[in-house]
Amino acid sequence: MSGISTRVVAQASTLLADIRAARIPDDSRIATGRGYQGLGGRDFVTVGSTVYFVASDGVTGQELWKSDGTTNGTVLVRDIHRGPNGSFIRELTAVGSSVYFVATDGFHGDELWKSDGTAAGTVLVKDIQPGTSGSLPMEVVEFGSGVAFAADDGVHGYELWVSDGTDAGTFLVRDLIPGANAGRPSSIYPWKANTMLFTAYSTVGREAWISDGTTAGTRVLHDIYPGTFSSAPSGFQSLGNVVAFVAQDGVHGEEPWVTDGTSSGTKLLRDVNPGVLGSRVGRLSSLFRGSVYFKATDGVNGEELWKTDGTASGTVLVKDIATGMYGSLPDWFTIVGSTLYFSAADAGGTELWKTDGTTNGTVLVKDIRPGLESSRPEFLVRSGSLVLFACDDGGGLGRELFVSDGTAAGTRVVTDIAPGASNSAPSFLTALGSKVVFRADDISGVGEELFETDGTTAGTQLLKDIDPMYTTPSSSPQDFVTVGDWTFFAADGVVGFGNELWKTDGTRAGTSLVATVVPIHNSNERPTAARYANELYFCASDSTHGYELWKSDGTAAGTRLVKDIRPGTASSTPTDLTVYNGKLYFAADDGVTGCELWVSDGTDAGTVLLKDILPGIGFSCPSHFCVADGLLFLSATDSNVGRELYRCDGTAAGTVLVQDIQPGGRSSDQEGLVAWRGKCYFGALRGDVGRELWVSDGTSAGTTFVKDINPGQDNHSAPKFLVAADDAVYFSADDGLHGPELWKSDGTVTGTVLVKDVLPGVSGSNPILLPRLVTFGNHVVFHASISRDTPDLWVSDGSEAGTIPVAETYDLSVGTMTQYGAIRSGQLIFNGFTPVEGREVHAWTPGFATSNVFGEGCGPAFPTLETTAPVLGGVSRLSGRGHGNHPGVVLLNQPTKPAPLLGCNDYVDVATAIVAAPVAGVRYQSTISIPNTTNVLGMRLFLQAWFVTVPGLFPLQATNGVEWVVGQ
Repeated sequence: MSGISTRVVAQASTLLADIRAARIPDDSRIATGRGYQGLGGRDFVTVGSTVYFVASDGVTGQELWKSDGTTNGTVLVRDIHRGPNGSFIRELTAVGSSVYFVATDGFHGDELWKSDGTAAGTVLVKDIQPGTSGSLPMEVVEFGSGVAFAADDGVHGYELWVSDGTDAGTFLVRDLIPGANAGRPSSIYPWKANTMLFTAYSTVGREAWISDGTTAGTRVLHDIYPGTFSSAPSGFQSLGNVVAFVAQDGVHGEEPWVTDGTSSGTKLLRDVNPGVLGSRVGRLSSLFRGSVYFKATDGVNGEELWKTDGTASGTVLVKDIATGMYGSLPDWFTIVGSTLYFSAADAGGTELWKTDGTTNGTVLVKDIRPGLESSRPEFLVRSGSLVLFACDDGGGLGRELFVSDGTAAGTRVVTDIAPGASNSAPSFLTALGSKVVFRADDISGVGEELFETDGTTAGTQLLKDIDPMYTTPSSSPQDFVTVGDWTFFAADGVVGFGNELWKTDGTRAGTSLVATVVPIHNSNERPTAARYANELYFCASDSTHGYELWKSDGTAAGTRLVKDIRPGTASSTPTDLTVYNGKLYFAADDGVTGCELWVSDGTDAGTVLLKDILPGIGFSCPSHFCVADGLLFLSATDSNVGRELYRCDGTAAGTVLVQDIQPGGRSSDQEGLVAWRGKCYFGALRGDVGRELWVSDGTSAGTTFVKDINPGQDNHSAPKFLVAADDAVYFSADDGLHGPELWKSDGTVTGTVLVKDVLPGVSGSNPILLPRLVTFGNHVVFHASISRDTPDLWVSDGSEAGTIPVAETYDLSVGTMTQYGAIRSGQLIFNGFTPVEGREVHAWTPGFATSNVFGEGCGPAFPTLETTAPVLGGVSRLSGRGHGNHPGVVLLNQPTKPAPLLGCNDYVDVATAIVAAPVAGVRYQSTISIPNTTNVLGMRLFLQAWFVTVPGLFPLQATNGVEWVVGQ
């Protein structure tokens, strides 16, 4: 090594380019003139540790967003109807790890969609009524492992449908009124396993129905109002073995009823207000202490608080809160432990009340707005042992966020979000872990935006300014890929133009625009760019093509379309670009076979569909590719087994299912696949252990879960953001005690451990690890969410003591970082934020030892080489797949440009390279000792293994290259 002089010196972080330097003006579309669009009037839905909602950032229109309770984790899921129009999302419904909803993409009408939280996983379930009219689904509710809803297919009218989330599994249950007249199901209510109740028209009027999701199992429950008249049942609410609801039978008026699921067991609970006027029963609460609660009038008292346990004798007035005929109109029922909170009006106005189910235990919590005026508590939500809500105390604060522990002294304003008498009007309060997210308007600052609170003043803050009024503009660089001396990335360099292709050599002067094609906005960890054949391959669009496969040599002239897979302005949207055995593999949709597995040799003719894994109108949508021990692993959907693990040997016949991890077509949904020491690691779901860490060697027998980190079939550690370091696989996981934190695994139960509880408590620091080999040897860099004042860029060497905020030890002043970054010659090129420049491209050289694979080997054996990082004074381990038992050598040299040699890429200049180690065998191993002298510190080197084949058609075969930077 003494004759090699190329060095990388540790340096503080630097801004490489402020690509978006001009300030963004107010959004003139906003009628208020304040320059913000804010959230739309939609409810929030929680799926695990993520809340979904509808919002507009001022560019996309109202679209699907999600938040994990952090600013960086609050993102647009997908711009379904591209442009400013919005997709008119409604009916958000949580089912397992997905959210279902109704939307339009501008090509189809209003139809059923679903999302797994990723752009690629946000898809149209079925075009029930083809064309732009749409089936207009309504009443979407969870049913079994999917949803039930009402929809109009253009033939049968509005009828009952069910869906398992697939096109084939979405079908009409029963044409309740044959023809186009429509049964118009409503009040659909899932009850017990695979049973639902609903209201619909038929020959006996609008009555209660029961269904198991099949035609034969769908029938009128009971003709409550005999003949063709309608009892109009509504408000179904389970009491366990029976369901309470509201109906009228033509004799008693609208009253509470109950059913056990049979006609004979469907009966009037109690005639609360005798006669035909009815008791005006309101919304039924959730089950509380064996009863459901509601408002009703008995004709003597007004609409007051009642309860029922499903029996006539147990249907009683709880308390006459507002004596006389006016009624207290109880509403906003919310259970907190052994207390039911609600709003109600007495002589002092509408205030916060609570009950334990007894008359004496039903009391006013506090007259928040003394006198005859009302504080009007709304949007009540449980937060631990507290209840949070919005109200106006009349004391000059306006309508703000309040909290109560059930006592007058413990009922107070949390914080005055809109200072003074202005109303921040908190709404849509939704629990998310230990916090509550909500919509509020600070009036003079960011406008109506997304806020969060833990119930304290200090813990209540803006979560994200989704549509900023004024902001430091950001180019928001993403999709970093290193090709030779350059790191390419996508960045938004021109206001209103969108993403463009940029490159950097790690210096300010060397950071420049490559071409004005538009790389796709990648909002998840699935790669839409990769190095292949010494060029950058990426997904992009231009003025005449949709998002297709492009390549670039780093010049504008050398940036060109590889193939228009889906001709015209439609998009094939290539994703998961991965190099394997000398070719580029990816998922794409040609508009005929759907999203399937494709392969390219870099030419138009050589870019072809490899296999239609799910033939017909469905699509397998392969994702999360991983190359390990000569195999390409991927996650794909099949109509028989669901979304499961596949392997590919580069042929259609060799693309096969590895194991049906979650049997019965229920999908194990692999994610985060990463290769480490010849095996593929990933997160997957199986019913008996939940979503946990798995490993596969490509065989069914060798595909097993590593450890039940969060024990129990209903608990999930949900491993994600997997990266491979020298010593272990690192990932984010939740063991149920610490929240999502940094973990590592060596593939064994005992070697799968929590690295550090960065943020003590059940919330966790939600670490985001940079995908695709962004590791410095034994060091991983990740983003942890602690607080606004704590550095959120962290580094770990795998020990608790060595897991620290970067800014505490390394001179790195950049704040928040997303999951976008790449290593270039010992530098971390990444997306970083500062208040002055916004989110721009930065470089940091920490001085860690690095070993990064680049390029590809040559065939037909396609041998491989990987090494551990060259730590000063240590030993680097070499391993890979050889060419049978043919002998080979690992060569080492200073960095050089690739050159062709006998059909292979010569990454080390064979003529001048140093022999570092001899190797041989189908799977070989060796070592190289690194001198413990400072004169090699920072040295940059290239390695490559070459194998001799004599005699043979291919006399030489070479591996991929490996770049070393000697460091600590």
